[in-house]
Amino acid sequence: MDLSDAITMTLALLIFAGIVLGPIMGETAWPVSPEPTGPQGLATVLTGLNERVLSGNPINLTPLTMPETTAWLIVPDENETANQDENSTQVTPEYDDDELIGLVANSSVSLMLLAMQNAHALYAWDEKTAREHAATLQGFARSALKESAGFSVSTGMEETKTSYTLALESYVAYADIVLQNDRLNATLVDTAFQELERGSGYLREALDGIDRQTLRVPAEVVDINLPVAQPSTVPADTLTLMQRYVYDDRIGANEISIMLISADLIHEYYLNGEEIAAEPGRAFLVVEVKVMNLGHKGERRIYTIRTPEVSAFTLYYRGTTYSPIKLVHGTTLGEPYAGVTLDRYEKKHGYIVFDVPDAINLSECFIRVNLGEAGSPTWALGKKV
Repeated sequence: MDLSDAITMTLALLIFAGIVLGPIMGETAWPVSPEPTGPQGLATVLTGLNERVLSGNPINLTPLTMPETTAWLIVPDENETANQDENSTQVTPEYDDDELIGLVANSSVSLMLLAMQNAHALYAWDEKTAREHAATLQGFARSALKESAGFSVSTGMEETKTSYTLALESYVAYADIVLQNDRLNATLVDTAFQELERGSGYLREALDGIDRQTLRVPAEVVDINLPVAQPSTVPADTLTLMQRYVYDDRIGANEISIMLISADLIHEYYLNGEEIAAEPGRAFLVVEVKVMNLGHKGERRIYTIRTPEVSAFTLYYRGTTYSPIKLVHGTTLGEPYAGVTLDRYEKKHGYIVFDVPDAINLSECFIRVNLGEAGSPTWALGKKV
């Protein structure tokens, strides 16, 4: 899904929420509050929301809580009471139509806003936030599925129940896609968006099948969180590319220098003439590393050092961490970096590769190297000497 498709999907959810929930504003009786200002209407909340989302301005959010299902009371008139007395022996099936109507009406606001949260996280390709929101939507949808599964409804409400069930199942399917895959690629994101769109469509059908509007807009709506992915906070003491970090080996006998030289995004490389391509929507981040044994400095007669292992390198981006992928010998990238033993003045020069989202911003990335007792130096990939 390209940028324009993602924007279209996000706006579609916003518009759908306004269409489905707009009538609530005219029919909702807000509870009297001693405060001078009552809860905001959904129309007010959604006003300008798409502009704020796409312009990068954050919106304050807190997790939604599911409103309690409202009991619908039906008071029979006198004629109905008389008829019931006359036909007291008649057995009328008991249906859960009112319970279903209450559940659909009162969960729809939260479901739509949670769907919008998830759509925006996918649009921003914020993997950590997408997983957090997917888990919230999944738990909410599964809870509603469990509650509605026990409802026995009349023939006239069967289609409504089916649509509502399909909506919840689509939201759960969306969450499964996001949560069960370690790396999101373009194909997975496209499929996830389709499940969100399908779920919202079925929810619209379910709402069309009930004859009552939501009794109230939950107060939580005004605090719903559509977080804009914030730039990573690069630690203040980070080194720049081409800047070396010098430390002593474990026994203090030798001095070691380590440096990150460069960091570049590519989409393919070659191994024995065969192309190795990144998945759609993803890229390879290639980092050049050089480690050198600067020489003996202590009293001990040990002149060799061990360079850090590949596993000591961790990439950080917007709260998500990435570990290096395996790079074999013989690629067009050059010699892969590896932990080796170096004698005096020897050096190890090689490349480390990370599988990352194609939309990653190098200016927000940093790599931390765990050297044990020698510290954990950090390099900002967007800065160079």
